[in-house]
Amino acid sequence: MERGISMTVTRRVFMGMALAATASAVTPGEREDSAVLFTTDDDPDLSLATLELRKLFLGFAVEHDGHLLRPVRNRSDPRLDAIFLQHVVAMSADVYERRLLALSLQQGRPRPVVVDSHEQLLRELDAWPHVVSFAWLSDIDDIRGIHVIRTLWRG
Repeated sequence: MERGISMTVTRRVFMGMALAATASAVTPGEREDSAVLFTTDDDPDLSLATLELRKLFLGFAVEHDGHLLRPVRNRSDPRLDAIFLQHVVAMSADVYERRLLALSLQQGRPRPVVVDSHEQLLRELDAWPHVVSFAWLSDIDDIRGIHVIRTLWRG
């Protein structure tokens, strides 16, 4: 039992160090930006508990006002993906992928939609209602119908 706890602590420390290293490698102008969690839900006051958010990105059904929320993982920037892994699902990339695969195979849970560019993210936002995703605030600041739920990381 003690070994499992120390492994979890070790992983979190490693993720924190990796995130700090990537954050220090950016130029001063890029440090001004924030990574935010947002939704296209009509309710600007949508707030998700950390556990609900984690469940959503693991493929579990999460509803708000009778509507199923649709998770979209934004992999357009490696730094943004590292912030997602640390602050949303609290797992390393390998552990997260294995967990998604296991839940998909064992329980038939759907995997979140993954986008690799800002343009793909915009298409998903246009195509589906009730999307929950994350991005740099500067990338979504001028998009109508976007409601920031919380700031995940501030540069």
